[in-house]
Amino acid sequence: MSRLATAPANTPGMGGHVLGSITLSGVALACALVLFFAVRKADRLKHLHSRDGIGAFGILTGTAWTAAGSSWAAAASGIAAVPTSVLGDGSGMGNPGAGGTALALTALTFLPGWKRTLWPALLGISAAVVYGAAGGVWGLLVTTARMLVGKLTGAA
Repeated sequence: MSRLATAPANTPGMGGHVLGSITLSGVALACALVLFFAVRKADRLKHLHSRDGIGAFGILTGTAWTAAGSSWAAAASGIAAVPTSVLGDGSGMGNPGAGGTALALTALTFLPGWKRTLWPALLGISAAVVYGAAGGVWGLLVTTARMLVGKLTGAA
């Protein structure tokens, strides 16, 4: 009888014996790959080819990266550093606060008619980072998503 490598039943993460253990880093990696191929207009991701779909998935990806921590959170924070330095406090735009910066990033993600879908993806990732820092209504969705993913992956 051959023994297949399977995850033990008590392994943290979602999936168990069907998918194996999936951690927050695994979710972050999957989101990164889906976003990458959506921006590249992969045929199997036609529902994400719109600017809005890619922007929304960018927000989801930024949330997953921030929740995963370590290198993923550093990448999300690095991407967010550029637009927040242009729009945020000390930028010459006054003092919009974290909530105002979150509003501006959301507007920039969804309102312009971007020809290249890379911009809504990057701005969506940036918005997710700022949502978490802004708190209030902005942080509610991000906090809920982090808790849900954390529960599903066994990280929380």
